[in-house]
Amino acid sequence: MRAIGLAVILAACASTALAAPGWKRLDPAAYQSFVMNWTPDSAPFCAAMRSPAEWDAVMHPAPVMGPHKPFAPPASFWKEHAVLLIAKVVGGGDKVEAFTDVSVKGGAVAYRFQAPPSASFQVKSALMLAVSKPLAGKVRFIENGKPVCTVEPGNRSPS
Repeated sequence: MRAIGLAVILAACASTALAAPGWKRLDPAAYQSFVMNWTPDSAPFCAAMRSPAEWDAVMHPAPVMGPHKPFAPPASFWKEHAVLLIAKVVGGGDKVEAFTDVSVKGGAVAYRFQAPPSASFQVKSALMLAVSKPLAGKVRFIENGKPVCTVEPGNRSPS
């Protein structure tokens, strides 16, 4: 029984550390926040956040009734990590994994994107990555082999 408990604890600790390549995918649903609105919403929204202030400029708190989650990563997170984010407005409906095959190399985030089927309403779908600092001078987001946006650390595109 103790061995199983220790294995669970070790697995949980390993899952919170960054992966060997220096990045880890974050679950946007783990935070009680949402990506700010942007114009035009037909374009992807990209951001490279290095601090709580930069997070607050991009992510807006979402007060809700019931169980509460943190609005952002803890202050200690930002000492060694940054967050790279790309968001798109897509058709709502059944949860579909739109961002797959993610890789981070240097200043580039490459991924596959397949939009969910159109629906009667729209939602924001986001890919959020914790990466080790320091960030490259520019971060490029490459979707299905094609660059879709480039941002400097602390900035976002479009606004």
